[in-house]
Amino acid sequence: MITFRRAQASDLPDIVAMLADDPLGAGREDASLPLAQGYVDAFNAIDADPNQLLAVAVDGGEVVGTLQISFLAGLSRKGAWRGQIEAVW
Repeated sequence: MITFRRAQASDLPDIVAMLADDPLGAGREDASLPLAQGYVDAFNAIDADPNQLLAVAVDGGEVVGTLQISFLAGLSRKGAWRGQIEAVW
């Protein structure tokens, strides 16, 4: 059964590997270990921001997917908040 949870720092190598595992990501990501400090810094910034959720999909203890939801305030719809989803794998 696939479950979703907030990503942890220990998930970062799996997340970066997934981002690198497609034609676009292969040219811009580097999943080699140790990971570049920029990935760690970005993870820490995302994790500390209450308007960000970096999640992983887990199946049998293995990370099999990821997504990032950014929660944004807007003026339309009487000031409704909305979620923008990206980095879906």
